Amino acid sequence: MGKNILLPTDFSRSSWSAIQYATKLFEDCDCDFYILNTYAKETHGLDNLTLLDPDEAFNKMSEKKSKEGLGNTLARLTLSNNNIDHRFHVLSKSNLFIDTVKDVVHDLAIDMIVMGAKGAGNRRGNNYGKNTLAVIENIRKCPILVVPKNVSFNSLKEIVLATDFNTNFNRYEVKCLAEIAKLTNASVQILSLTDAKELSFEQRKNKILLRKFLHGIDHAFNVLHNVEMPTAISCFIESRKSNMVSYIDKKPSFFKKLGFGKPTLGKLGFYKHVPVLALHA
Repeated sequence: MGKNILLPTDFSRSSWSAIQYATKLFEDCDCDFYILNTYAKETHGLDNLTLLDPDEAFNKMSEKKSKEGLGNTLARLTLSNNNIDHRFHVLSKSNLFIDTVKDVVHDLAIDMIVMGAKGAGNRRGNNYGKNTLAVIENIRKCPILVVPKNVSFNSLKEIVLATDFNTNFNRYEVKCLAEIAKLTNASVQILSLTDAKELSFEQRKNKILLRKFLHGIDHAFNVLHNVEMPTAISCFIESRKSNMVSYIDKKPSFFKKLGFGKPTLGKLGFYKHVPVLALHA
């Protein structure tokens, strides 16, 4: 059965990197890729008055820009991708970004979202763009892979799964991670900050469940001490040259708790050369 992959784009370099990464990651899969661009005018506060008098010129110009951009993206993909198992579809929507993503995920039974870490309109100081953070926090139906603009897919040899074992794992959450590991023959390195002998009964139960869901996949459990999780991940992936970081993200706040999206912890929680996979229930 084929996969449905959603690729949001604002035609930035970051978006293009994510699109290329997705097509190479799923090179051996039958896939339908949906390339989405939205162009609604975002309004706040008193600006909502503008909705009473829509700017027709803005809408027409934006629609034209959106469709031209999608056409150019499709042309680039046609030149760089001749995989007969890959089909590309373009979606140009005049609606708010996050609302559109929710609708598309539901209507097209999307299996995964792959997007850039930061779009063209975001300030240089922010590690993650507002659209990326909005998707992580609001889309709970499928996993989300966030690809930094400097990342290109070569080979995937090791995926780091960060966990404190407090999460009640279920097969659906781990399924995407397991599929990627099998697809690329990558190992999964589970990283925690707590020794096995210090785990509670509930944590031990979750660890056993995780081991069960990763059956048949090369995996190992690793512990780092006296360090916060974002720092632990940074050190771990740097020393081992890991290729992807993954989280089980059940609560909208979990991503932020690890340091993502916070300017003071940006350097600790942002990995320039490693994609981040948020696994949702």
